[in-house]
Amino acid sequence: MESKAEIRKNMINHLKNFDLDEKKQQTRIILQNLTDSSNWQRTKTVGLYMATPMEFDLTTLFASDKRILIPKCLPKRQMMFAHYEPEHLTRSAFGLLEPDGLAEEVPDFILVPGLAWNGNGFRVGFGGGYYDRYLAKFDGATASVFYDFQAVEFSAETHDIAVQELFTT
Repeated sequence: MESKAEIRKNMINHLKNFDLDEKKQQTRIILQNLTDSSNWQRTKTVGLYMATPMEFDLTTLFASDKRILIPKCLPKRQMMFAHYEPEHLTRSAFGLLEPDGLAEEVPDFILVPGLAWNGNGFRVGFGGGYYDRYLAKFDGATASVFYDFQAVEFSAETHDIAVQELFTT
């Protein structure tokens, strides 16, 4: 079984080389399944993430009727969510767009990013542990959306937090 570091490297390479037409097709199907889900239907405030070009494209979700929150990294590998306002974004040290100076809010539902997921909902993220730390104290619903090749078997570590729902093709 591959290590998390090997999985990270392989998935980043695969995502960067993923066929654009196939990516668009899978994205459309997966997002339709997500937005048809009962958790999505009943949530009022959703935590999304500002995807990089290689990550799962969430653009259409930002136009939903939900109150959209996005994460902001804090010192000591902590994070918070704040309201998404395009005019109040700043680029973080990681190169990600984050809310700038907005008050912390807690979402009802979080769409959790990552690079790979196993059948039990555990994920391999980018290695910072921000989401695992946040989710350890979070009581709401969680889900992830990912492409078919991102389903990989690996052993979870003690600090890993599984997401509750997985959406893929």
